[in-house]
Amino acid sequence: NTIVTEYLTNQHSLCKNPMSTCPLFDLFKPHKCPDPKPNRNVLLGLNVASRFFKKHQGYSISKLDRRFVHSNFNASRTLRTSEVDICFTACDFYTAEDNCLITGTHNGEIKVFHINDSNEDFSASCSDSYINNIKCARNGELFLTSCTWHAPLSVLWCIRDKQIFSKLTLEEEEYVEFSNTVQDKVLGTKNEKATIYDISTGQVTRTLIPTIFNQYNKNRATFSPSDELILSDGVLWDYRTEHQIHKFDKLNNTLSGVFHPNGLEIISNSEVWDIRTFHLLRTIPSLDQSQIKFSPFNVMYTYNIHTETSDDEHGYDSSFKVLDNFDYSSIATIDVKKSIYDLSINNNGCQVAICENQGGFESVSESVVRVYAVGRKRDPEGEIEEEEEIGSEEEEEEMGSDENDENGNYSCSIKFH
Repeated sequence: NTIVTEYLTNQHSLCKNPMSTCPLFDLFKPHKCPDPKPNRNVLLGLNVASRFFKKHQGYSISKLDRRFVHSNFNASRTLRTSEVDICFTACDFYTAEDNCLITGTHNGEIKVFHINDSNEDFSASCSDSYINNIKCARNGELFLTSCTWHAPLSVLWCIRDKQIFSKLTLEEEEYVEFSNTVQDKVLGTKNEKATIYDISTGQVTRTLIPTIFNQYNKNRATFSPSDELILSDGVLWDYRTEHQIHKFDKLNNTLSGVFHPNGLEIISNSEVWDIRTFHLLRTIPSLDQSQIKFSPFNVMYTYNIHTETSDDEHGYDSSFKVLDNFDYSSIATIDVKKSIYDLSINNNGCQVAICENQGGFESVSESVVRVYAVGRKRDPEGEIEEEEEIGSEEEEEEMGSDENDENGNYSCSIKFH
């Protein structure tokens, strides 16, 4: 036994790429560890034809294409208003065609923009305080808003003929969202309590209060992809029977968690839990203290939530990350160079809207909602030209009509990008 073991061990030590878990040895054939596969990240820079023919060599082409597409973002539209002291705080795509964007401001005003021409369609006053959440229904007629203070904290609104009407008032719900499969219910959150409302009747159908509280600072109750389960304050509930299924361990003080689109996992801060066994699957450090938004392209967007820190005046992050839904691997980190207040993804995942503010919350010098096209490479020269054109336009407005001709006509230059 000693002679055979030493003989095979010596063969394994001569391998160019030795494996920690060895395959079966054979005394009649010389031992050789298999060659490692080349790094997939190298293939991302190849053209489409090269990645397509890699399919016959056992590579996952869909994963390579997904990583290649979501490593490029280009700002296609910039939405802004003529008001100087405006501050965008929340946004979401609405209507089935995703051609409009609804935004919320710090003074409780709702503004609707057309993305194609970047013009403001209409606006309305919905609250007297800071709007921190907007959720639009898929039918393009209903949307939810939540504000920080001044009751009612949350309201279900209806849009008709460029007018906004209140459909359901939720006085004390700090955060609200629609159900997923059939959007006929609204789930509200107040501290550790979760309440489900029927949209057609406006009545309360379920009230979920856990027996043992986790008391997360920013608890947000949420439906599972099938609407059969509800996660609130770190406690998993069965919606059909109002039964408390399991309480997950509290490993952070801020975020309760969200359901993974596959319906089998819960992401609570940086921890990933298995719903079937309630065991901790893995820990993803890059998800720590981050809000998560899922895209139909099987990727997730994350950005750090607002935190009051001593070294940061306003506590907002200036970059967002893109991760793969399947293995939680990092795809890209995009720096927008401004504070991110909110992020929204359209229905087909081709556009991402971000509320970007320059400066602290009390002294915002510039506030815009920028729409990024997914899969298009950024043009640094185009961004510089855009900033210069904006600055020159402001200077021309201050100078007046110095460039008028003899007939009093204005002269202007137009650049297409």
